[in-house]
Amino acid sequence: MAWVQAGSVRHVVVAMDTKLRGVLGGRTAGALERGLGLVTVGDLVRHYPRRYAERGELTAIAGLSDGDHVTIVADVASVTSRRMRSKKGSILEVLVTDGTDSLVITFFNQAWRERELKVGQRGLFAGTISTYRNQRQLAHPQYLLLDQTGQQESDAVAAGFAGAIIPVYRSCKSVTSWQIQTSVGIALDALGDRVGDLDPMPEAIRMEAGLIEMSAAVEAIHRPQTWEQIEQARRRLAFDEAFVLQSALVERRMIAQGPRATPRTVEG
Repeated sequence: MAWVQAGSVRHVVVAMDTKLRGVLGGRTAGALERGLGLVTVGDLVRHYPRRYAERGELTAIAGLSDGDHVTIVADVASVTSRRMRSKKGSILEVLVTDGTDSLVITFFNQAWRERELKVGQRGLFAGTISTYRNQRQLAHPQYLLLDQTGQQESDAVAAGFAGAIIPVYRSCKSVTSWQIQTSVGIALDALGDRVGDLDPMPEAIRMEAGLIEMSAAVEAIHRPQTWEQIEQARRRLAFDEAFVLQSALVERRMIAQGPRATPRTVEG
């Protein structure tokens, strides 16, 4: 990371090898490193979504197993608050459904959440699946209501779900999918056009293969507007993996053959 002086203001120049702590702050960067092993901006940008969900699509609850750390999209079906019998305090039980199956979300001594979680609301809920009395549940999950802003997260976080296609990332206990999405957005905005600086593919090969530029592929894979953009991005990134591997194999072959080896053109 470098500093550029502009008048009396210094601006941070972010690159792919910039540490996340200098872009996201120590707390978020620390959680990403501990939970997912992401240390640099490049690590985060290459942490691609594992799947996508549409705003109107409900994530299937059926098939979830104990111990799974999940992010589900579901509707609130009922909300019940009661006093606990065995000890002091209260328990809030929220039944959420995807239309075919359901699970219970529980909060202990947090009755105030009843004012937020209303029947009919749709939200993203992230936590670890467990079973209690033959009922699958999420205890104290993190959540984001899709129809509201500024309650569980800042307006900027909620705005990340304004599009029709929602990227779902591999997450962990300390970092939710939507927190990763927000962090990726910050990193991409900080990188700007520099996201394509490390493009390994010669322009001629890219054009011949009919592939989009690296910067466009990275933007589309993380912040797609259409399913076509996702397919174009996946095709480019998959091609890159094969191209880099083939280039490495050619380089090793040339080294093994010695200095007199005649270089060969790598075809896409």
